[in-house]
Amino acid sequence: MQKLIKLLLLLTCFIGYTQQVRHTETINESWSFYKGSLDNPFDKAAKVSWEKVTIPHSWNTEDILDDKNGYYRGEAWYKKTMTIPQIYENQQVFLLFEAANQVASLFVNGKPVGEDHIGGYTTFARDITSALKEGGNEIVIRVDNSHNDEIVPQSADFSFYGGIYRDVQLIITKPIHFEVANLGANAIFVRTPEVSEASAKITVQSKLVRPKKGTYYTKQSLFTADNKLVKEVKSRTSFQKDAHNSFSIANPNLWSPETPYLYKLVSEIVDKKGNVYDRVENPVGFRWFNFDPKKGFSINGKPTKLIGTCRHQDFLGKANAVSDEIHRNDIKLLKDMGANFLRIAHYPQDPAILEMCDKLGLVATLEIPFVNKAAANEAGKQNTVNMLKEAIRFNYNHPSIVAWNLGNETTMKAPDTFGEDYIKHFVSTHEVLAQTIKEEDKTRYSYSVFFREPAYQDRLGIRVTDLVGYNKYYGWYVEELEDIDKNLRNLVSRSLELDPDKPFILSEYGGGADPRLRSYNPTRFDFSVDYQFLLHKHYMKTILDIPEIVGANVWNYADFQVEHRKDAVPHINSKGLVSAKREKKDVYYLYQALLKNTPFLAISSKSWNKRSGIADAKDATFATQPITIVGNGKDVEVFLNGTSLGKKAFEFSTATFDIPFVKGQNLIEAISEKEGKLLKDVAFVDFNLIPKDLKSNTNKFEEIAINVGSYCYFIESDNMDYLWMPDKAYEKGGFGYIGGDFLKHPSKRRNAIGTDVSVKGTENDPIYQTQRIGIESYRFDVPDGTYELSLLLAELKTNDENIMDIMVNGKTIWSNINLKKAYGNDRGIAKRFLVSSNDNKGIIVDFKAKKGKTRLSGIKLRKVN
Repeated sequence: MQKLIKLLLLLTCFIGYTQQVRHTETINESWSFYKGSLDNPFDKAAKVSWEKVTIPHSWNTEDILDDKNGYYRGEAWYKKTMTIPQIYENQQVFLLFEAANQVASLFVNGKPVGEDHIGGYTTFARDITSALKEGGNEIVIRVDNSHNDEIVPQSADFSFYGGIYRDVQLIITKPIHFEVANLGANAIFVRTPEVSEASAKITVQSKLVRPKKGTYYTKQSLFTADNKLVKEVKSRTSFQKDAHNSFSIANPNLWSPETPYLYKLVSEIVDKKGNVYDRVENPVGFRWFNFDPKKGFSINGKPTKLIGTCRHQDFLGKANAVSDEIHRNDIKLLKDMGANFLRIAHYPQDPAILEMCDKLGLVATLEIPFVNKAAANEAGKQNTVNMLKEAIRFNYNHPSIVAWNLGNETTMKAPDTFGEDYIKHFVSTHEVLAQTIKEEDKTRYSYSVFFREPAYQDRLGIRVTDLVGYNKYYGWYVEELEDIDKNLRNLVSRSLELDPDKPFILSEYGGGADPRLRSYNPTRFDFSVDYQFLLHKHYMKTILDIPEIVGANVWNYADFQVEHRKDAVPHINSKGLVSAKREKKDVYYLYQALLKNTPFLAISSKSWNKRSGIADAKDATFATQPITIVGNGKDVEVFLNGTSLGKKAFEFSTATFDIPFVKGQNLIEAISEKEGKLLKDVAFVDFNLIPKDLKSNTNKFEEIAINVGSYCYFIESDNMDYLWMPDKAYEKGGFGYIGGDFLKHPSKRRNAIGTDVSVKGTENDPIYQTQRIGIESYRFDVPDGTYELSLLLAELKTNDENIMDIMVNGKTIWSNINLKKAYGNDRGIAKRFLVSSNDNKGIIVDFKAKKGKTRLSGIKLRKVN
């Protein structure tokens, strides 16, 4: 009896399996990988060392972050042997690649299948049926991310990681099926040409493969979000012609950022008897939208300010081989921030992104990687056009998309420096891309993003799209915080004067922030979390006040890896609202306070839980430092260790309190009220109180570390959050520098202290990137005793020869220091010495230049006994 039950169960499973209309599975597991060129990859006898990998995979996870310049851009190979399951009689078998960067060649059982796929960010599929055999089939893919003059991007401020970095799917269909291996790998195109609150019309265009003889139909079934059938229509198909269905429904549930209602459309191929040959599902969102250059964006007749971010697809240590779970979580974090707008930059991204935009209600724009410079010649232009077509066709059915963007900052490599022929080619590339958008999709807007002044693009003749976006970094790369409002208003005015009918989007703005850098005296380009907070606060005041800014996208949602960047965190563009590991920065909470419709309150700097400061007075037992609270209520009350510090009204969703931190643990509580709901947030701060008088008996000196040449605290996040204090001039009884000046960035445009160097031999680059040059002494008026003195030095970007001696209390402890000769340029050196203070002299560290100038990056003093 048990054997019979087991047999029936197996038979039931087999029948259910064979009745599936389309078989789809990922084949990400157990690939063999080889980085480099292979003369004969199919030679079983060749001695090639293959590595086992799992897709998503990139070969640039490590070299993108190391101290060496450059990363591997070249050829690599993937292979696996698999048995194709027999699902249907005379079945068709396809491989679908969600992306492989950037040229992919497919071989099955040693035979090339289809043409090489060009472009690293779009989805493609290949029919492998004719190349298959019984039993094991060897699948081999060559992927090459080398620079190619005919493939965009030509250059960009992101890294062009190599690999098969998104899913690979095996798709098996019956001989009669919706097309799979077509341009863009999408066979169903859903349009909603007429939508109102009373009714909605839907049209469906289907591409299908069917025999010349026989009668077949396409059947379209629309279901509600809870899977109830709303409407079903059927129409006869013709051989080698697209099928078209259309119908209307009454009183549709509308899709919007507030209520992202999704229907499900099931498309089927059936015969007269109702037998189903193929089935595909797509989301449907009924909405109508409009961009107006003066009134802004509206959806379903409701004016809606679009505020959100741009996004890159990578994650720290993973390059762009990122899981679907990380992609989906990113969109959840954006939605929870209160965002309603996502610029998918600078290329099409994983299908999970638009899936979540549809489900959570983020309005999206999507672009292709035409960045900085056009691809060379007509072949390059056609490659770019094909990328755009693939991007539009594959992503066509997502209701979240409102515009297709043809490129980003395409004049970064100034066209006039390449001659007249390039200019003509460059302009015609813009024109044909704008035309392609309209040919491919008449339901959405065309869009292009610039960074130079509007008149510049106007002279070239490339303001050819419906929408224009501008990337502007006022208050970061140029000018100061107080200039942001004036500059933005002037920019919008200049753009609309040229084209009054072209709505304006602020497509990028922002500034870098290393979560390890904090400052109570934030300055432009110091990469402190606190300057980033102020920068975005200034921007949002203006963005929300100018109706002609129809939408705005922060650059960027998350920090991302850029091999050539040498900022506070080398190889990282740190302009994200969250870190490359998705840790929230202070400014993320500011956006929540400004954008969320639900009650919200947060201590914005609560992640900074180990702090330090100098006591307010000689024998004071506390140090007063500010903390900012963000929220969308009327006011907030703050408590320190159970004692109220009073209430303050929110001004532009922020309120700042002076907190008298005591040594040790400090509990900060913020309490507010909104719509009858009590809101509370807490922070625990472990505070190291530095005595104002280092010889104090009430608060004895133990240890101090100084980030020399900087106004910023620095947190060694990889070393128990060890804290370095901002630098200061010497005051009697305390500590500080004597003489010297800040190391200044060589660019007058930045006008910032420190320099952008990737410092070798350390993870703590910001300490070395800021210095005092020409320093004479560093003094600590500590009591007598034995101390451990640490000195941090580096020679950064210098051509001169610099030699110095270092003395402590008149005794030379390190002589003839030639950092460049001994260690090389741009390398951080940390050295410790055991020193003594006697006769009440404290510790005086003197720097004597024997040639060139003295320099100091960091100094630490710790009491031993």
